[in-house]
Amino acid sequence: RTVIIAVDHGRRYGPISGIERFRSTIEEIMKADIDALLMTPAMLEHVYDIVEGRVGIIARIDGTGTRRGPDETDDRLIATVDRALKIGADAVAIMVYLGCEREVELLEKMGMVADICDDYGMPLVVEAIPRGPYIKDPNSIDSIAYSARICVEYGADVIKTTYVGTPEEYKYVVESVPVPIVIRGGAKVENTLEFLKIIERAIKSGARGVAIGRNVFQYKEPSKMAQALCEIVHKNATADDAYALLG
Repeated sequence: RTVIIAVDHGRRYGPISGIERFRSTIEEIMKADIDALLMTPAMLEHVYDIVEGRVGIIARIDGTGTRRGPDETDDRLIATVDRALKIGADAVAIMVYLGCEREVELLEKMGMVADICDDYGMPLVVEAIPRGPYIKDPNSIDSIAYSARICVEYGADVIKTTYVGTPEEYKYVVESVPVPIVIRGGAKVENTLEFLKIIERAIKSGARGVAIGRNVFQYKEPSKMAQALCEIVHKNATADDAYALLG
């Protein structure tokens, strides 16, 4: 199991709340017993001295689809697997939107990156997101399983995707792919206890961990929220027990 904290949001949203002062945010998050950080290679270079040897590093190597740009799904490569290796990354991550107008280009990108990762022995994390005019319900079990399976067929070693439904329902997603699934957090959830209950249900369904960003770094005490996630993922703590640790 794994607890990954995603801090790659600046490539899409700019300096949003919680990551304006990037280095201090990383220092705060590093107080928790997390397993890995997800960020762009460029930002890793600014904090490498405080993360080296302490956590795993996943390099986000795509991200041209910005929030204020013409097409948020137009996520092309911004770095190479080779660069990720040179800066000490342990894995690379890319986005793939299934059902959007650019699906073919995104699938070609994934296949190419998967081949290069295979040559280097570098794990590939794919954020598989059903989104676009050809997806009837992006938050259905069917859509999420569909997206996850296609990405694994193209070479994903780990799938980062959304949790929906009950643990019993979500087991279909987990069992439809032969690789680990980690749960993405999405936008900040205002009800903290409910957010932790979602994570608890995801782990019960068979998900192997989390890759959470805004729900950690936009929390008033990011290290405490990160540690609460560690308790659920690694120690099978209940959401109520993890919530109590937040004070």
